[in-house]
Amino acid sequence: MRNADGAVEIYVNAAGDGLVTGMVEFEHKSYTVTGQWAAAGSVKGRNYSAFTLSGSDGRSAPEFIAAAGTMKGPGNAPETISLNLIRTDSTDGLQYGWDGELKPEYV
Repeated sequence: MRNADGAVEIYVNAAGDGLVTGMVEFEHKSYTVTGQWAAAGSVKGRNYSAFTLSGSDGRSAPEFIAAAGTMKGPGNAPETISLNLIRTDSTDGLQYGWDGELKPEYV
């Protein structure tokens, strides 16, 4: 899944137990991430599939990334992901936020 201008891409594997592992690419930099997801319809009142991811770029002075979003469509092949993301940098102390929509056809 990717946004229209390619600034954000997500490649993850979601297990049946709710665990997620994979990679987020933000502004052409890769971050190894882990997280959780909750499938729509798996319990009463859960109307949307939602997830959270966090991780780092693995450097000794790391950048950290965290993202949360909701999915429209089936969990194994969503039509869209609405995503909120924040990146923090331990080198310069800057934080950057991003939000938008990801779609499979942008890949």
